[in-house]
Amino acid sequence: MSDPGARSNLMPPMWMIGLLALMCGAVIAWRVPALLKAIEERRLLGPDAMATNGFTLTDELLADPTLIRFGAPEEVIPIDVPPIWDVEMVDELGTNPRTRFLVSDSEVVGVVIDGKARAYPLRILQWHEVVNDVLNDVAIAVIYHPLSETCTVFHRPTSVAGDPLVFGSSGLVVDCCLLMHERLGPGKRSSESLWSPTDGEAISGIRAGEHLSLVPFRLTRWKYWREQHPDTDVLGMAESHRRYYKKEPFSPYRLIDRPRYPYSPQPPPGSRANLSRVMITRQENRWVASSAPYSDMLPASAHVVSSWFAVHAREIPGVDP
Repeated sequence: MSDPGARSNLMPPMWMIGLLALMCGAVIAWRVPALLKAIEERRLLGPDAMATNGFTLTDELLADPTLIRFGAPEEVIPIDVPPIWDVEMVDELGTNPRTRFLVSDSEVVGVVIDGKARAYPLRILQWHEVVNDVLNDVAIAVIYHPLSETCTVFHRPTSVAGDPLVFGSSGLVVDCCLLMHERLGPGKRSSESLWSPTDGEAISGIRAGEHLSLVPFRLTRWKYWREQHPDTDVLGMAESHRRYYKKEPFSPYRLIDRPRYPYSPQPPPGSRANLSRVMITRQENRWVASSAPYSDMLPASAHVVSSWFAVHAREIPGVDP
């Protein structure tokens, strides 16, 4: 005859059962919103939503083996109302190591429009990828995609209503490089176009074939930018992401030098590292890529900075092997 006391000794203590229940509840609470969002996207955008994110894609793009969906549009949250700080605020934060914002070697995308200078730190851009801004009354968008090291700045065209378009990350990549889209509002995804940041061309949608007007910029260090533009202001930290900005999530990715998503064609054997940067400019109606990455002493003439693998994948003429 079995001993009831022995069976009770085999039962886990109540605190352990409670802990397991709490953990299960936390996992459910964490995953359910994402699941409900996916179900809603599928309902609104159709059965292909998980492949196309609801965008109208060309047959050529759909057949591209490097087209990957990494998430929903705006899963990487863009900045639409940028906080702009002056140099004095950056210096004040720098007096305390816990609040320090920029150091001398911090990389920034520097833009000058009609004499007005602004710096966009990569440590902020890498968390948002797209910043919709107005600099000296000119509507621009600043792009940085850390997985392909792609930087570009362009004038934001106007909508039918005459307002500057706002851009975001589409959640799709081609050749491991993000595709941007103009955000027209709820329920208008199928009317939005997809744009390549490496040449500013709309590759699908109503605006397919249109080109963005690119703005020259300089990818440089904060100390050099500040010396050359002492009256510059700076893209500040968004309150919603302050806890992230001191993290460097892509450092291991760059050290491994292995692009996260497929790309084609592959760079030739013995070429430089995949993620090494090259500067791309527009010369006589063609793109030319310099074998040297940015230099702090060069004029602000770059239209695009991207990684070697992304440049080669798009077969831009003039790239040194």
